[in-house]
Amino acid sequence: MAASGSQVLAGLLTGLGLAAPSAAGPAVAGASGPCPGATSCPYSSVEIVGQRAEGTFRFPQAIAVGPSGDVYVADEQSRAVQIFNAQGVFQGEWGQAGSGPGEFGAIGGMATDSSGDVYVVDAGNGRIQKFTAGGGYLTQWGSRGTGPGQFEFGSGGGNSSTAGGGIAVAGSYVYVADTGDDRIERFGLDGSGVIAWGGTGAGAGQFESPRGLAANANAVYVADDDNNRIEQFTPDGGFVAQTGTLGRAPGQFHNPYGVAVDPGGEIFVADDTNNRVVALNPQLAFVGTIGDVQGPDQLAVPRALAVDSAGDVYVTDTANNRIEEFNSGGGFIRNWGSAGRGVGNFAGPRGVGTDPSGDLAVADTANERIELFDSGHGFDAVLGASGSDPGDLKTPTEVAFDSAGDVLVADRDNHRVQRLNRAGVSLGNLGGQATAPDQPAQLVAPSAVATDPAGDIVVSDTTENRVERFTSTGALAGMFGESGSGPGQFKSPEAIALAPGGEIYVADSGNDRVQEFSPTGAPIRTWGQSGTGPGSFNAPDGIAVDALGDVFVSDRVNDRIEEFTPTGGFITTWGYPGAADGQLDSPAGLAVDCKGSVIVADRANNRIEVFDGAAAATTCAPPPAPVPPQRLGLTVKLLQNSRILESRAISLDVTCDRICTVAASVRVAVRTAAHTDIPGVPTRLHPGVATKITLQIGSHGVALLRRALRRKHGKPAARGMTAAITVHGTPIVPSGGVSVAAGVYRRTDKLTR
Repeated sequence: MAASGSQVLAGLLTGLGLAAPSAAGPAVAGASGPCPGATSCPYSSVEIVGQRAEGTFRFPQAIAVGPSGDVYVADEQSRAVQIFNAQGVFQGEWGQAGSGPGEFGAIGGMATDSSGDVYVVDAGNGRIQKFTAGGGYLTQWGSRGTGPGQFEFGSGGGNSSTAGGGIAVAGSYVYVADTGDDRIERFGLDGSGVIAWGGTGAGAGQFESPRGLAANANAVYVADDDNNRIEQFTPDGGFVAQTGTLGRAPGQFHNPYGVAVDPGGEIFVADDTNNRVVALNPQLAFVGTIGDVQGPDQLAVPRALAVDSAGDVYVTDTANNRIEEFNSGGGFIRNWGSAGRGVGNFAGPRGVGTDPSGDLAVADTANERIELFDSGHGFDAVLGASGSDPGDLKTPTEVAFDSAGDVLVADRDNHRVQRLNRAGVSLGNLGGQATAPDQPAQLVAPSAVATDPAGDIVVSDTTENRVERFTSTGALAGMFGESGSGPGQFKSPEAIALAPGGEIYVADSGNDRVQEFSPTGAPIRTWGQSGTGPGSFNAPDGIAVDALGDVFVSDRVNDRIEEFTPTGGFITTWGYPGAADGQLDSPAGLAVDCKGSVIVADRANNRIEVFDGAAAATTCAPPPAPVPPQRLGLTVKLLQNSRILESRAISLDVTCDRICTVAASVRVAVRTAAHTDIPGVPTRLHPGVATKITLQIGSHGVALLRRALRRKHGKPAARGMTAAITVHGTPIVPSGGVSVAAGVYRRTDKLTR
C-alpha cells in the first residue's frame, strides 16, 4: 500500500532525528482505513494504481533553493512540494490536494528566506502558505479578491497552466506577483504590512499578467509576461528601468515567465515560449542564453528559476517534466526528474472500465490517452495520442470493453465514440458532431459509454441531454431523453451503467439524482436529491453495477462513494476528502471488476483506487490469448529526384500501418565518393496516412557535390548521383500482448544533377 506524502516525509525526518511537520489539519475520526468516513465497510483493503513516484513531475512550474542547498519543486498537477538535495536526490515531500492548512490547489510559485522557511503561492486557493524547511506548517494569508492582501492568481489545471503568482523574499519582505490584478504586493515575513504597486497597461510600472519575481536588498525584478519585458523597481515599488520587446533576438522575450537574480546581481529570465533562459547583467543588458541548443539540456517551456549561493541556476524544464541545473556561465551540470505523465501515471483520469478477465482500462483524460493494465494492475499499454485523426483522442472521459475485447472510448471533444483494438488501431467510430439539435446518431461531447452482453453500445450524449443505443455494428437502435428535470429528462447525464438484466442507470449529474430505465428507455424509477446526507448527491459523476445488481455512485463534490440496492435503497457510503489511501478528491468514473472490487477514478488525486474484498465477486474469465508478433509496416517513396542541387531538398512520401515516429536520413553521393549526409527531424505518423517529409541539403553540402560533379582528375565527372535513403520507424506506444518490431526501410535511388 502506498504511503501518503506526509507519511513519507514524517518517516524521513524521524530517521534523521528531526521533528516531523505539523499535520495538514485536525485529526478526523473515520478519515483513514479502507473505507474512510463509511457508515459500514465491506472492503478489506485499498490498492493505489498510478500514484506518483518519487521525483516525478506533472508540469513543474515552481522552484526554490534553501540556504542549505536543498531544492524545492512543486508542479501544477500533484498539489505537493518535493524536496531534493543539490545533486537532485529525492529527500521527501509534503502537501496534498485540498484547502486546509498544508493542503494545496495549483501551486504558482515558491521562495525561501534566509532562515530556510518556505513560502508557497497556493494559487488554487488564492493564498500564501509559509512552512519550515522540513514542511511544518507555520501560517497563511490572503484570499481571492482585489483588495489589499487579496489575490487573483488563477486556479491552474489541465495540460496548460493558468496558475499565476510569482513570489520572492529579500530581507524582511515578501513580494508577490498578483497576476490577475496586474500588481505587485509586498508583505512582512508574517503577511502583515501590505503595500502594492502597478496597474494594467504597458507603460512604465504597469503590468499585463506579471508572473515571476526576483529580489535582493536593492531591487525587485518582475517578469511582465504579456508585455514581453522585465521591469526593475526599488524595494518600495519605485520604477527604475525596463528591458525587452516581443521577439527572439538578443534583448527580446516571448512570454517571460520566471526571473531569478544571483549573488553578483546577474539576472536570469525563463523565456517561456522561446524555450530558453536569457542572462542579463545588473544593468539589464543582454549577456547570453542557456538551454536553447539541441541536446540533453535543451529546454521546453521553462517556467521558473532559482539560483543557489554558488551561482548555479536551477530551471523547471516544464514541458519535459524535469529540473535542469547549469553553472553561472551557462554550462550544463545535470538534470533530474521524470514525467508524471509517463506510462502508469495519470493526469485527471475520469473513466475506468474492466473486462471479464479483470484487465483494467483507464481514460487518462488530461493526457488524452487510454492506459491498459492487466488483471494484477501491472501496466500493459498506452492507446491513443492527442489529436482528431483515427486513433487520436481529445478529452477522453470514459472507457469500456466490448465482447471482442476491443476498447470503446467516449472521445468527448472529438464528438464521437471510438473503437480501438489493443494495439491502438482505430476500428471505427460511432457518432460524429451534430450540426443541428436532435440529430439521431450524432453526438455532442459524449461523456460515457457502456456495453451489454449482446454487444449493444449505450452512449450518454451529454450536451444533448439524451442516451443513444447502437448495435454492435454501429447502427442506431434507439434513443431517449431530453433536457429537463422530470422523469426521463436529463441535465448533463455524465455516466451510465448497465445492470445484469439490461436496465440502464444514468447519473443525472445536473439534477443530482440517479435514474433507472428499461432496456428500451422507459423510465422505471428515480432516487436522490441535492445535499450531503445519505442518499443525496452533489454532482454525481460516475456509476457502476456489480454482479448482484447493487449500484455504486461517485458523489464527486461530496468526495465519496455511495452504494444502493438495485431499487435505490441506501446501503452505505464511504470517502473523505484528501489524498491518503482510501481518501478521495473529486471521484469520477467507477467500475466493478470480476473479483467484486470497486474501482474509482480519483480524478484530482491523479490516481485510481481499488477497494478490494467485496462479497459480490464472480469468476474471472481467462485472459485473452496473446496476439502473435507483428512487423511494423513502413513504406517510403522518393518524390523528388531531379534538379536536386537547385531545389536543395529531397522529399519522401512515408506511410506507417500504425501510430509511429520515423526518423529519415539520406546520403547523397557522386562517383568520386564525395557525399553529404542529410539528417531529418523525427516525424509522427498516423496509421495509413501518407506524410511528406522533406530533407534539406545545407549550402556546404551543395557546394561539395557541385565541385565533385564538375571535375575528376581534370576531366568532367559523371553527372550521376545516388541517394541512399534510410527511414527508421518505431511504434509510438507499446501494444498490450503484441510484440511490434521497429521497421527499417533502406534503398538507393539514382538522381540527376
